[in-house]
Amino acid sequence: MSGKSFAMYVGSYSPAAEAGIHLFRMDGETGALERIGGSAGVENPAFLAVTGEGKLVFSVSETFNGAVASFRVEEDGSLHELSRQPSHGDHPCYAMVDATGRWLLLVNYSSGNVLVYPIDDHGRIGPHSEQVRHVGRSVDENRQKSPHPHSIYPVPESDLWLVADLGTDAIYAYRLDAERGTLTPTGQAKAAPGAGPRHIAVHPKQPFVYVADEMSSTVSAYALNRADGTLAHLQTISALPHDVAGNTCAEIAISHDGTRVYASNRGHDSIVTYRVGDDGRLELLCHTPSGGKTPRHFALTPDGRFLVVANQDSDSLAVFRLNEDGVPVPTGTSARVTQPSCVKFAAVPVRA
Repeated sequence: MSGKSFAMYVGSYSPAAEAGIHLFRMDGETGALERIGGSAGVENPAFLAVTGEGKLVFSVSETFNGAVASFRVEEDGSLHELSRQPSHGDHPCYAMVDATGRWLLLVNYSSGNVLVYPIDDHGRIGPHSEQVRHVGRSVDENRQKSPHPHSIYPVPESDLWLVADLGTDAIYAYRLDAERGTLTPTGQAKAAPGAGPRHIAVHPKQPFVYVADEMSSTVSAYALNRADGTLAHLQTISALPHDVAGNTCAEIAISHDGTRVYASNRGHDSIVTYRVGDDGRLELLCHTPSGGKTPRHFALTPDGRFLVVANQDSDSLAVFRLNEDGVPVPTGTSARVTQPSCVKFAAVPVRA
C-alpha cells in the first residue's frame, strides 16, 4: 500500500460469536482494501460511530432489548471492549457521538425513543442521561403504525440535532445541552405521507438538509433554520430512473465541497448522484450500479476521492473512485464481509 491510508470500520449483521465489526486499511491512492482486525462479542453490530482518529468505536446491538458498546482500537487492529449499556428499547439502528466526544446519541427503531449517554475520558459509556419518546403514526398500515426513528444527525457548529422518523413521516429538531446531556425539542417538519424519512445529510456550507425517503424512493431537500433546526421543504425528487417494484432508499451523503448528493437504492441496486444547485435544489446526474445487492450503506473517504458501498445481500464491499464530475466509477476493488450494513472512516489519514 502507498504512504497514505485510511482506517475503515464495517458493521454487519452477525451473531455475537462471530466477528461482526471489521477494521480495514484502505490505500488512499488506489482504493485497495486490507482487513487488519475486528471484533466478535456484539450481536448484530449493524451501525457504528467512530471518533477522532479512529481510536474509539461505538457499536449498536440491533436486537430486541438492544444495547450499545464502546471499544478501544489496539495497535494490532483488535478491538477491546470498554463498556456496554442497554439501549432501553428494541432495535437500536443509529448512533452518533457529538463534536466534544462527551455524548453519544442513539435511536431505537422499533421502540420509537431517542437516548443520550455520557462518555467518560476513557471512552466508557455511562447510564443514559436523557430519553425522549416519539408519538404518532402515518398512513402506511404495515410500516407506520407507530414511531420509528431511523437516524440522528448533528447540525455542524451548533447544538442542534435532527432525527428522521420513518413511522411518523417527520424530521424532529432537538437542542442538546452539552453540560447535562438533555434534549429540548425545538420543532419538526412533516414529510410527504408515506415517504418514510430514513437518513439525513447536512450541507457543509449552506443551510440545506437532504433526506433519503425510504418508502417512496425519493430524496427531499429542505432549507434549514439554523436558529432552531426547523426545516422548510424545497423539493422532492425521485431516486430512481423508473419505477422499480419493492425498491427502498437507504443511505444519503453529500460531497465534502457540497456540490453533489448521493443516495442508495435497494432493489434497483444503485447509487444515484445529484448536482446541488445554488438554491439547494437537486438535479439528477446519473445512476451507478452499486457493485452488489442491497446497498444498505456507503461512505466517502475523508479526502472525498472514494466512495465505499456496503452491499448487504451480496456479502460484499465495493470501492468507487469519484471522477471529475463527482460520479462514482468502479475501481474493481471489493472485499467480502457477511451482511455488511455500515461503513465508517476515521476522520484523518493514517500512515500505512
